[in-house]
Amino acid sequence: MLVIAQHTKITDPQAFWAKAQSVIGATPAGTSVLSVFPSQDGKTGTCIWEAQSADQLQQFLDEASEGLATNFCYEVNEAAGIGLPERKKEAALN
Repeated sequence: MLVIAQHTKITDPQAFWAKAQSVIGATPAGTSVLSVFPSQDGKTGTCIWEAQSADQLQQFLDEASEGLATNFCYEVNEAAGIGLPERKKEAALN
């Protein structure tokens, strides 16, 4: 499933985004980041993930970014989504 992760209240943008880079290879099984969209100042960001569940991703991100950001994860309504990654768009339409 597609999951959106919103990162807000990033206290140290340089440390947060460096940490994000370092955990990409250590994600839970069945979880991978598809897109990363940091704001210009690095204090907020939105990422698109492929994950088993929003709760699993939430727990992983909260542990990985403890003290650096507030995270909010939710499952995408793929049938109503616009601009889905190509592989997900095709699956949602079929």
